[in-house]
Amino acid sequence: MKKYLLSFAVLLMGAALFTACNDDNDGPYYPFPVVVSDGAYVICGGNMGSSINGSLTYIDYATQTAAQNQFMSKNGRSLGMTVNDAIIYGNKMYIAVTNENTIEVVDAKTLESIKQIKTTDLMGVERGVSPRHLTASEGKVYFSTYGSSVSDFGTGTSGGNGYVAVLDTVTLGLASTYIAGRYPEGVAVANGHLYVANSDYGMLNEPSISVIDLKTGIDSPIKSDKIVNPMTVAVAGSDIYVLDMGNYSTVMGGLRLIPNRMGSETTTLFDCTHVGFAGTNIYAVNSVYGTNPTEFFSYNILTGEKTTYQVGLDRFFNPNVIAADPATGKIYIASYNENPSRPGKAGYAVNGYVAEYSPSGELLNTYDCGVGPNAIVFNAYWK
Repeated sequence: MKKYLLSFAVLLMGAALFTACNDDNDGPYYPFPVVVSDGAYVICGGNMGSSINGSLTYIDYATQTAAQNQFMSKNGRSLGMTVNDAIIYGNKMYIAVTNENTIEVVDAKTLESIKQIKTTDLMGVERGVSPRHLTASEGKVYFSTYGSSVSDFGTGTSGGNGYVAVLDTVTLGLASTYIAGRYPEGVAVANGHLYVANSDYGMLNEPSISVIDLKTGIDSPIKSDKIVNPMTVAVAGSDIYVLDMGNYSTVMGGLRLIPNRMGSETTTLFDCTHVGFAGTNIYAVNSVYGTNPTEFFSYNILTGEKTTYQVGLDRFFNPNVIAADPATGKIYIASYNENPSRPGKAGYAVNGYVAEYSPSGELLNTYDCGVGPNAIVFNAYWK
C-alpha cells in the first residue's frame, strides 16, 4: 500500500491527497485532488533584539510579485513579536505568534481578522505560554505550546512540560488539551495518535517524540540517541520522520526515520537542516550552522530515490525555510540576507528573500520578504 506523508508543521497536505472541506468549510473533511494554488504566504518572525514585529509576505503567482506586511495592511495592526508558524485549513488561516501568546485566525483569502485567541486565556496562564507550531485534522486545529517548560543553560538543566491544545474550527473554542514533553515544536496527527517533537530546547536532557493516544491521552514517548533536538515530525503509514537539529557538535542535524514507531531502530536518512514536502517527496536543504548550503535535494519515500538539484547554492546566504507547493510542485527556499554592516554574517534584522524553483530545480524567480522568514504556507485549494 502506498504511503503518503500525513503531516508536517507547515503545510500538511500533499499533491496526491489534499485535505479540503465541505461548503461551509467547518464540517467534516475529506480528501480531494489539489487543482488550484494562487500563491504563497511567507511567515516572517521579525526580530526581538531589534524590536521588529513579525509580518506576512504574499507571493502572487499571477502577477509574480510579492507584497509585504499583508496582515498589517488588511487589519491596521501588527501581528506582534515572533510569528512562528501558520496553516491554512478550510477557509481560515491560523497563525501562531509565540511572544504574544496568540493564535490569529484570519480569512484565508482576504486576511481579515476573524478572531485573536489569547492562548493564556484559552488554556490557562501556565499552559498557554509560547504557542509554536500547528497542524489540523478532522475539523480540529492542534497547536503546541512551551507551557511550563524551563531551562537553565548555566547548569544545563531543564524541566516542566509543554502542551498541545485542540481548537474546534467552528466555535474557535478549546476542545481538549494534551500534555507533551519539554519545549514541544512540530506536531502531526495520524493513526488516531498525536505526534509531538519535544525539543527540550536543545538541552539534551529529555528530548523525545510524544505518541499520544487521542482517545485516552496516554503518551508513549519515543526516545533514541539519535533524537536529541527534534523540531519537525511527519507520519507516513506507520513510519515517523523527524527533522532533528542535532547537538551542534557531535551529532549532526538530519532527517531521522523511526520505522514502525520503534525508537530503538531510529536511523538517519540524510544530513539536512530544513525540510518540506509535497506528496511522497521530501525536499531538503543542508545549511550547517547557518552557512551557505552544501546540498539541495528531494527524496522519494516510496522509491528511496534521492535527486540532487544542480543550482547555484552560493546564492543563498542563510536558508531558513524550504517548502514545495502541493498543487504546482514548485519549490521555494526562504533565506536571510547578508548583514550590510557585518559582511559575512546573516542579517537577522533586515528583510529576507525567497527563491522560486521549478519541480526540476530550475530557478524561476526571486522575491523579497519580511524580516526572519520562518515558514511558507500555500494558498492551495480544490474547486
